[in-house]
Amino acid sequence: MVMLNRDTCTIQIVGVGGQGALTVSRIIGAAALKKNVPIIISEIHGMAQRGGVVKTTIRLGDTISPLPFKSDITCLVGFEPLEVYRARDEISKDTVVVISTDPIRPISVSSWGKVYPEVDDIIEEVKKHTECTFSLSAREKAQEAGNERVTNVLPFTCEELREAIGESVPEKSLEANLKAFDLGYGEVHDRKK
Repeated sequence: MVMLNRDTCTIQIVGVGGQGALTVSRIIGAAALKKNVPIIISEIHGMAQRGGVVKTTIRLGDTISPLPFKSDITCLVGFEPLEVYRARDEISKDTVVVISTDPIRPISVSSWGKVYPEVDDIIEEVKKHTECTFSLSAREKAQEAGNERVTNVLPFTCEELREAIGESVPEKSLEANLKAFDLGYGEVHDRKK
């Protein structure tokens, strides 16, 4: 398990309802429990089951608080670009940020005539807050895996997470979820070289 030479590792996952942030938190939690790594998970759900804001915070290691101090996030995973933008003040220059470039426009954009920012502009703004940003189309990786519904299962650690995925997703979508995980992990790993 990657702890980045720290006593604790804080992973924050942001997105909107229905993208799988809660499922990914469960997978990471299952992997941590298998390795006897202390873990605390907290969740914030928006009003809508699908489309409302979702933020999960996963704290691994010796910590007593379910929520990190400001700028203490080790890794921010954004399933939706605007949600990453909203979380940008919570990260530090050392935070690793993984952003899906696939926007899900909130109802407020269409109903109230608001403009959704350009994804490239969002990424550039986030880069002002951290030195390590990865952006990719999770939707394209999921389609490559053979099932767009697995968009939400992308990079983290490896074998323990693969096992946890096997225990956390339905059998009928296991193969596509594992393939999506491998594709996402490979994408970030290749970019680090």
